[in-house]
This record gives sequence, C-alpha cells and structure tokens, in this order.
Amino acid sequence: MRFLHSADLHIDRSFEGLHLLSEKVKAQLPAINQQVMRHLTDLALAQEVDFVLLAGDTFHQARPSLKVQHDFFTEINRLAAAEIPVYMIFGNHDYYDPQRYWFSFPENVHLFESETVHTIEGVTKQGETYAISGFSYQHPWIETDKVQEFPVRKAVDYHIGMYHGDQTGTRYAPFSTSEMKQKGYDYWALGHIHVPKTLSDQPPIVYPGTPQGKTKKETASGVVLAELTPQKTTVQRVSVAELFWETQHISLSGIKDANEVLPTIIQQVQSQKGRLLHLLIEDDQQLPADWLVDAERNEWITYLNERLSQYEPLQVVYGITASHATTEKFALAISEEYVTQNLKLYQTPAVFTERLAELLQHPMIQRGIDQETFQEDVLAQTATLLQQTFEWAGDSDDHS
Repeated sequence: MRFLHSADLHIDRSFEGLHLLSEKVKAQLPAINQQVMRHLTDLALAQEVDFVLLAGDTFHQARPSLKVQHDFFTEINRLAAAEIPVYMIFGNHDYYDPQRYWFSFPENVHLFESETVHTIEGVTKQGETYAISGFSYQHPWIETDKVQEFPVRKAVDYHIGMYHGDQTGTRYAPFSTSEMKQKGYDYWALGHIHVPKTLSDQPPIVYPGTPQGKTKKETASGVVLAELTPQKTTVQRVSVAELFWETQHISLSGIKDANEVLPTIIQQVQSQKGRLLHLLIEDDQQLPADWLVDAERNEWITYLNERLSQYEPLQVVYGITASHATTEKFALAISEEYVTQNLKLYQTPAVFTERLAELLQHPMIQRGIDQETFQEDVLAQTATLLQQTFEWAGDSDDHS
C-alpha cells in the first residue's frame, strides 16, 4: 500500500520577511501556494498512490478565501478523477467549521470533522484493507492528550493514525510516542511541526514538515511518500516546494571597481530553481572598505530584485551581508544593560500583547504573521537591529 502524507500546507499564508520586491514579483508570489499544491497532486498521480493524507493546517486561516478554496478543490478534483481518496483532518489554524466553506468537498475527500476521534475504513484497488483514525480541531487549541481516545488496532491489513499536535507543548494536543506505539498501528501521520522529523521508526511516527517554507526558518520542506508491506515500511521524503530559502556565498575575488559588483552578483545568483536569498558577499578585499554602507543596503536589495525579476525561475533577495561593509552607528547616552532590561519586559506575553494590541487586531496583520512565533521573532529582530544601529555611550568604566 502506497500513500502520500502531507501536513501544514498553509496554502493561504504569505511569505514572511520579504520586502523591497519588484511589482512583477509581488504579482507572482500569491500563485506560489497553488503551484505547490499542484506539485503535490502531480506527485500523487505519478506515484499512483492509494490515497493522500492531509494532517492539518491545510489552510492558514480558519476562513480561507473563495479563491483559495477554489484553487484547492481544483487540485482535489484531479485526484478524484484518478479515484484517489483524500483523508483530511483540520489543525489549530484551519480548525473546522463547515459554514466557512463556499464549496462542497468532493466525494473523494473524507473529513474528520469532530474533536472526537473516529475511524474510517477503506479498501485499496489491490484489495488491501485499511483503517484511518483521527480527529480535527474545532477551536484554535486542544489542551488534552488525544491518543488515549484512539482505538486499538483494528482487524485490517494496515491501520494508520492521523494526529495534529506537539509532543512537548500543552495547547496543541500534547502526546507521547510511547502511547502511540501501544495502539499497534502501522503508521502515525503527524502534523503541526514545520520541520521534518521522525519520532519513531517502528512504527513510523512522522512529521513531514511544511511542503513550502514561508519563513527563513523553514529551509527544510517536503511531503512523505510511504509504502507499507507486511514485511517492512519505506518512508521517502520528497520536495514539492516552488521556492527555497537559501544563503548564497558571493565571491568578489579580483573585483576592484564598484561598478563591477552588481553584474557579478547577478551572474552568480542565476539558478535552475526558484529561491529566496540571503547573500553573503565575500572576497571583497580589493574594494574600498566603505564600498557598501548600511544606509545603501535597501537600495541594493531593491535594485537586485528589479533586475532579477527579468529571469526565470524566480530569484528574490531579502538580505545582504558583506564582510567589509561599514556600519554607521549612532551613539546613545545610555547603557546596553538598561536596554536589555527594558527588552526583558516584553518577554512577558501579557505585556507584549498589551503594547501591540491595536496593531495585532488588524485583519491584515493577523493574516500575515505566525502567531506562535511572532513575539519571539519580533524581540530577536529588535535586539539585532539595536546592536547594529547604536553604540551605547553609557557603557564605560565611569557609571556615576
């Protein structure tokens, strides 16, 4: 029996951390998610899988737009035409409410609509019997361990569990692998963690990761192609991403004139795959020490993205670091310790949320951020920006 296991598509989530984009790229980015779903469908069809598992957070929003729904159902109908069933649970982002969908789910889609675990049984075209047990979120979080609700292995050829949760958390259906193993299942299809992880080999308890990384932290992405036989289980990770977050080293060895830098970068950035790039510029010793200053960095990113938008596949620059670039810092008559202590105040979730309450209530902001990591990311970027921008004139031996 062969099946495709995917989770955390977040197909209506924007890419985070990208700025200074060309108008052409801005117009192209919304279509990336649809292309990723198409890659996933192409893979399922090419591999002639028995079924597809979508283990939660298929959508980033609890109320996906009409267009997002239409594009998703277009791909699902391709699977329906090939008589490939889809088993779908809903996670903490797309928690289930039937009133939020403008279209009826195709008949080949089997939904787990309740927070109560239930089991769906089926038979493959080769006559193998299987059972799939799972549950869906109906609220933004589930604080209880749901594994105990799963039935013991049924009298079928294969039994699979679908579970959207966090092994170490408390708000997202916490669980333990030892509990899962006691159920006697042949495979556990997990969702929620965006990094590919295998928690157990026997039986496989697997996070596939997100199919398309939407932040620079999500460099590893993909889906799982699994094959179960009575003798063994084969788990293969397959990329279906359209864009890849990468750091590229750019060598300026031999470059002496500033007017040669940009053409050299553009030439080295060319690639056979779409990428979101942080450029690390090296070997610039023969250029003047001030060939790139921080005040010009955004101009460089804007220019490069305009030029690179002329090429295929898509190449987008979101950051530049140069080994000899100068940093113009401003002096502040306070100590770094004072700044650090003030930043610690915002580590308290209640304080952070209160100070940004008006901003966080805006619908566009809510759709564009990852609420689980937003506070951590903002504080980390703030600390980095302060270090890069200011010198602490208060840091001296005389603190009187």
